Amino acid sequence: MSRALAWERFWFTPVETSTLALFRIAFGILVLGWTLSLAPPLYAFFGTEGVLPEQPQAGAGAWGLLGAFPSDAAVTVLYLLLLVGSLFLIVGFRTRLAAVLVFVCLVSFSRRNPWVLNSGDLLLSVLAFYVMLAPSGAALSVDRLLKTRSRFWDFPVRAVWPLRLVQVQISILYVAAVWAKVRGATWNDGTAISYAFRIGDLERFPMPEFLTDSLVLVNLLTYGTLAAELALGLLVWNRKLRPWVLLAGVALHLGIDYSVRAGFFSYPVLVAYIAFLPPETVRAWVYRVRDRAGRSRLRRLLPEAGRTPSGAEVSAVPPHSMESVGRR
Repeated sequence: MSRALAWERFWFTPVETSTLALFRIAFGILVLGWTLSLAPPLYAFFGTEGVLPEQPQAGAGAWGLLGAFPSDAAVTVLYLLLLVGSLFLIVGFRTRLAAVLVFVCLVSFSRRNPWVLNSGDLLLSVLAFYVMLAPSGAALSVDRLLKTRSRFWDFPVRAVWPLRLVQVQISILYVAAVWAKVRGATWNDGTAISYAFRIGDLERFPMPEFLTDSLVLVNLLTYGTLAAELALGLLVWNRKLRPWVLLAGVALHLGIDYSVRAGFFSYPVLVAYIAFLPPETVRAWVYRVRDRAGRSRLRRLLPEAGRTPSGAEVSAVPPHSMESVGRR
């Protein structure tokens, strides 16, 4: 296969939009959670009488609506727009417009006060940009329902490039993280994890002393973290190794979230993992959930289902009936 053909196949192979639909829904839920978490400190972080009364000066090309409209009223409007946009993304209503709205709002908040955010918060903006470019409402959406109700559960094929952008982003993220760590001292001598566990201000749940005091275990965790991140950056592209590499990544980020208060650092990364799921696998999951929901609905509608008027048992509902229930 020529390089040009391989390049075209990598970026533009048509695939089912089941994975993209699941990614959009999960991302919308994540943005909704992020938005709700902003409610208590909203004006302290972004208001005109908060910790940073004015938007800091940034380099050329930097922009943000709160810089152009510096007021608490603008903060309120932008917050409500972000809330509505995230809800619209989840259900897939006016999906493209909702994605643009979410992207603009996320960037505006991050420009207004970058000092209260971390890399996970900023990754939200990047993922929102990809969702904005992608045909995110092509499946499992209100847009799809309004366009063709009878084929709501179908997954039309589209070019794979939006998911590839997410995959490449995650790969670069991990390679860059490893490169930054190995240029320091504590990751090279195997003690970095011990320092992370001892930062009291960031501690979520206390780690057992045998773990933090054992040099052998600390070395294993430190070098194991580097190995997992390097695998997530490189070996994730191997189809046979991918499930195991992603499982290692899930374990890594759940461990981080358990031990360290890192805000939304891990969650955008875990949502981005969805981009690596095969479309046929996601489709099977969706149909399984649909069919179970159909059976539950049938039980509610027919509380005496399974019995004839005389009380005799009837045969199970055939699979195609379950499918018709799920499609309604």
